[in-house]
Amino acid sequence: MAHVTIVFPSGRQKVKLSEQNSIGRHPGNRIQIPDPSVSKFHCLITFDANSMCFIEDQASTNGTYINNRRIETRTGIYTGDEIRLGNILLFFEGDEKAATQMVEFGDDEGLFSSTLSPRQEIRFLPEYEIANEKDLRADYEKLRVTYELQNEMNLERDLGRTLDRILARTFEFLEYDHGLILLPDKEGKMAPHSYKTRRRDEKLTVSSTLVRYVQEEKTGVISTDVPSDNRFNLSESIMLEGVKSTIAVPMMFQDEILGIMILSSLRMINAFTIKDLGLITAIANQAARIIKNFKLHEELRLSFDSSIRTLSATVDARHPLTAGHSERVTEISVLIAQKMNLSEHEIRTLKFAALMHDIGKIAIPDYILLKNGRFNSEEKAIMNTHTLKTMGILENFYFPDFMENVPLIASSHHEKMNGTGYPKGLKGHEIPLASRIMAVADMFDALTAKRDYPKYTDAETGSYEPLPLSKVISIIKSGEGERFDKTVVEAFMECLPDIMECLKRTAMLQT
Repeated sequence: MAHVTIVFPSGRQKVKLSEQNSIGRHPGNRIQIPDPSVSKFHCLITFDANSMCFIEDQASTNGTYINNRRIETRTGIYTGDEIRLGNILLFFEGDEKAATQMVEFGDDEGLFSSTLSPRQEIRFLPEYEIANEKDLRADYEKLRVTYELQNEMNLERDLGRTLDRILARTFEFLEYDHGLILLPDKEGKMAPHSYKTRRRDEKLTVSSTLVRYVQEEKTGVISTDVPSDNRFNLSESIMLEGVKSTIAVPMMFQDEILGIMILSSLRMINAFTIKDLGLITAIANQAARIIKNFKLHEELRLSFDSSIRTLSATVDARHPLTAGHSERVTEISVLIAQKMNLSEHEIRTLKFAALMHDIGKIAIPDYILLKNGRFNSEEKAIMNTHTLKTMGILENFYFPDFMENVPLIASSHHEKMNGTGYPKGLKGHEIPLASRIMAVADMFDALTAKRDYPKYTDAETGSYEPLPLSKVISIIKSGEGERFDKTVVEAFMECLPDIMECLKRTAMLQT
């Protein structure tokens, strides 16, 4: 079922949507948001007979915004859209089933009624040749939605959401029942990636002939149910049983096919025109550029990830018994963050900060870092400088804008809620949330891993060996409000079974 995630100052709440969803401050709404910036009856989210989702403002004081644009009329919303009501953000997620579950391939013969190369341009009649106002309005609406979609595609950073949005938006101006985008899998074979349908529980069987033709000829096609037309023999049909019309276009970047877009109608024999083929080709070409950019970005990301992990492992490896510490802290931190419903960008930022949180130890002398036993005051002061050294090192890295706080987050994992931590003595919510999460994860790993110095709790000397889980939990819970954020500890306790399972898998991989 589709849902919205509401972002409150205190956290996030996921709410399932029904067919009619009034949203506002008043308790009479299906979804109540008790915030003064939200009107009593602010907006309405509804679904039509085709399961398309729409939102409309209810004459609210502060307006309703979709992706930072104020809406004036009933407007379609799609997976990944950001909705702003006053000071409150909501994120919409649709409920489309996975393409791999709803699509299968079949063999057939082939015949195509129209073709169009990705480099060909469609022709719209000049104004003086237009005689039919209805056709003019229909063409205008197609061009309007196409133009808006191309702008939206340029703003969206997530490939999956971009492809989902393409199918959702084309539903607005073309009469079809199934929409599908195929992308190459690891073996280079075209496989379902994004799928949208007006018939929810019905699988789509895709013509293998059609896919093969588009790949080999690198051209867009319109195909029709020719057995319904007595001019053709049954053996000439490209369409599989039940499909009346299909439009298929390659997603081309230069001479490389990066995907195929297929739209199918089960009701109309001539559902698509050559103009439709041209518009869909233009959309597919722009989508191909986005896919190419995404692939290049993904390659850079994987390279960067690998470099960060290698550097993190190098730091941990200075001490045999701390090997894997940063990876484990990262895994634990991510599990806690997911339990707290942090966003994808927040979790990615936390991930890098956790991997690099101890990189400053590379500048700590071995006689201190490898010491067997408790530090004296001078040694402890030197050891504590590793957080500032971490910040100094990471500030020389280039991070994307949404990850610009990695140096601060990584260097703040020893801050305490009561302000007695280091390096800056930050207090409470002055400490970044990601750092508060890392503080719990770091402590948990330190207490549950073997070290060559005893584990100390206040004045008590503990063991060199991992402490019992019950003792670890007791130590962490006793630090609520003073050392640790109570909300983070609660999330940690909720996902503790997942943490233990994750650590077991990690241990199995290392043995």
